[in-house]
Amino acid sequence: MTQADDTLRRTSIAARFDAAVGYDAAAHIQRRCVTALMERIQTATAEQTPASILEFGCGTGFLTAQLAEHFPQASLLASDLAPGMIARTRQHLSNTNIRFHVMDAEHPDISGPFDLIASSLCLQWFSNRTEGLRRLCDLLAPQGRLMVATLLQGSLAEWKQACLAEGAPCGVPDYPSISTIQTEWPSSGTGSWEVLTLHDPVGSAREFLRGLRQIGASLPRQDSTPASIAALRRAMRHFDRTSSDVTYQIGIGMFVKSGEGP
Repeated sequence: MTQADDTLRRTSIAARFDAAVGYDAAAHIQRRCVTALMERIQTATAEQTPASILEFGCGTGFLTAQLAEHFPQASLLASDLAPGMIARTRQHLSNTNIRFHVMDAEHPDISGPFDLIASSLCLQWFSNRTEGLRRLCDLLAPQGRLMVATLLQGSLAEWKQACLAEGAPCGVPDYPSISTIQTEWPSSGTGSWEVLTLHDPVGSAREFLRGLRQIGASLPRQDSTPASIAALRRAMRHFDRTSSDVTYQIGIGMFVKSGEGP
């Protein structure tokens, strides 16, 4: 991907999330991911409370609110690529001491160190996860943790199968396998992944696709070809005949940076 293509993609992602005015009402899986991730963050930090926290891809603040509540004494910086998402989070959490920053997390423009860097369902938007993770982990303090949730291979399988069966182009990204993503941790510490399978009930393909648009997640993968109306309708009918929910394979990762702690 050229730099111009990458810039255009990031601009498109930001624009779609800025326009996702129905995000909170449609973000069922996002809420469940945040709950699962926060449980693991609490366990991992039980003996050493982080004093400085960076959240990237904060969206409308599901994880932000829980981080602020659980770590009230910490310095918390919440960031997102989409200014509109930052504005909504700031409005929801206006009575807190959270700082906000519009930032492309794949190319962070801030300095650390942070004791904890956290994110839920943002990493899958990176063009180059390996380099993005390296840059983020460089911002960690010694023994600092990066803890994230992201989509893995097998997510949205029902819709992909419906498109395949009807010969309709499918814009769903090819999410990485757990074995692939395990190799992408930087050499500055040790990382691991856990896989969590979630099922989101949907009433129809129309409801599923509307939900993707409402949360800003309808940007197709880069090599996708738009489906014709007829092909899309065939795929929707196939989905309605065969599926009543959509599978999400969630990877929950934790990286601990090497070096002596405080």
